[in-house]
Amino acid sequence: MKKSFSNKPVLIMVIAIVLLLVLAFFSASSRTIPWLENAVGVVVRPVQTFAFKASNGIAGFFRNLFNATDADLENARLKQELAQYTQAKLDLDELKKENERLRAMLNYAGSIGDYEFVTARVIGKSSGVWFDVITINAGRSSGVEVGMPVISGDGLVGRVTDVGLNWCKVTAIIDSSVTVAVTVERTRDNCMVRGIFNTASKSSELELYYLPTDLTDLVPGDVIMTSGIGGIYPKGIKVGSVEEVMLDTDTSGINAIVSPSVDFLHLEEVMVITDFGGAL
Repeated sequence: MKKSFSNKPVLIMVIAIVLLLVLAFFSASSRTIPWLENAVGVVVRPVQTFAFKASNGIAGFFRNLFNATDADLENARLKQELAQYTQAKLDLDELKKENERLRAMLNYAGSIGDYEFVTARVIGKSSGVWFDVITINAGRSSGVEVGMPVISGDGLVGRVTDVGLNWCKVTAIIDSSVTVAVTVERTRDNCMVRGIFNTASKSSELELYYLPTDLTDLVPGDVIMTSGIGGIYPKGIKVGSVEEVMLDTDTSGINAIVSPSVDFLHLEEVMVITDFGGAL
């Protein structure tokens, strides 16, 4: 058994040589073998079809490549230039808008006092029903410290609560944990505001409280400003305006809903007041 098994390669080689001789004989003659041709055709035809399609595709690619006219090349060039021009215009428009925001912010900062500022860009916002903590790209390297007030061109944003080397986190005044000493610009009444969330309108608002009923005639539209009491925020920064006035039966005082002057959902640039000299 072992001997016959070891001679198998020799046997296969002999069979192969015989087949080659038979094929050579018939190919040299004028006779044909229909069944053999059919068998070979069945195997080879799919390969031929695939090769034909592939060669046509490659030929078409090079035909288009080398037969491109000057008009085609010019059209492609113009399309590329138009795309570049469109992008450049978008970039220019964005720069103009940013410049307008920064100019408005600088003008506002100059109107509230002769303070020192650091301008920064908003690079992150907390995830929640409203944005109560934002991250900006200014930190210790720019002189920013915890507790410093932050403003925009529309008014008070909040105060710094965490600082890194080139970033810091700002807790906004719409956060329910934040209270701000304020005054009613028209009546000069002192009171407080804190952040609330209006479930009906699904918007961030402020609640004004600690106003005795016999000492104020607060009305919708009244402007609310920082009072400077407590020394956390400089005096005279706009906080918002009164939307609704209501009687607080628990404290025998008046409460009000205040709409923040800052649009926290679309806030992009801010200014950190690094030194206001304790001005109140």
